[in-house]
Amino acid sequence: MDGELELIRRIAARVGVRGGVSVGIGDDAAVLEDGTVLSLDMVVDGVHVTRATHSPADIGHTALAVNLSDVAAMGAVPVAALVGLGVPEGLSGDDVDAMYGAMEALAERHGLSIAGGDVSASPVLTLSVAIMGRTPAGVRPVLRSGGRAGDLLVVTGPLGASAAGLMLLGDPTLAPDLAHRDDLVTSHLRPDAMVDDGLHLGKAGATAMIDISDGLLLDADRVGRASGVVAEIDLAAVPVAPGVAEVLTAGSATGTREGSREAGTALFAATGGEDYQLLAAVPPSAGLEPHVSVVGRLVEGPSGVRALQDGHDVTPERLGWEHRLP
Repeated sequence: MDGELELIRRIAARVGVRGGVSVGIGDDAAVLEDGTVLSLDMVVDGVHVTRATHSPADIGHTALAVNLSDVAAMGAVPVAALVGLGVPEGLSGDDVDAMYGAMEALAERHGLSIAGGDVSASPVLTLSVAIMGRTPAGVRPVLRSGGRAGDLLVVTGPLGASAAGLMLLGDPTLAPDLAHRDDLVTSHLRPDAMVDDGLHLGKAGATAMIDISDGLLLDADRVGRASGVVAEIDLAAVPVAPGVAEVLTAGSATGTREGSREAGTALFAATGGEDYQLLAAVPPSAGLEPHVSVVGRLVEGPSGVRALQDGHDVTPERLGWEHRLP
């Protein structure tokens, strides 16, 4: 079987765009001609989450949050979601209540409805969520492909928290006295979606946008390729979540993460994935919120990404997270 990215390209080559769809496979969400955005993500036990570390409520929250993040990346407001539940042996009614209770709490917070779905027996716990959103009047969805040379690249918040939280979940003895331990673990178990930031960036004139699900460098590469430019990321400018450096130091000392000292905290944060902050390309004149950080720019050249450290190209071979398919 092909790798995840190649498999997506293979599928996209086999299907067409018709019937009122203006943007198909290849962005955070599909776009209808009226501006409606549609997306679908799955959460599978043993792949995206594990019931050994994630409670049923954590799994339900995550399943909806990652879809909300796709809507946010289009500069849209979530409207409704459909949920498909694959029920494995041993899943109790209380587990289902906890999953849907967490989804409903998150849905209520963002003003959308869980409007239906499907239920089926399954070998493993699976939640498949399809979501619909709309952009504000007069604002078109922000695609990955609109970036222009000269645009600044910005992120909406610190990175690396989820990957560090995963390390802590994998080794509960790691950095036991870390002040930010609970924050990092929560970042992994209960990701948030930057819907308000996506709306602000869309209204501020963002030319391209993507949510950082697979790592800043990999997702910047997607923007660069879609826009036909190079996404230059200055690692020194990457905002790193509090506590990440301490987790890496502890992991290096115990062998939990071999080579993390050499790789550097910023590179770890730029490749870790599952932060669900937004990466946007904006004109230099765009008005930005104070918490938004400039991490690079788009420049002319072969499309893709380039990571810079002290002006030197240090782009790693592994840009971020990609699923290994059977």
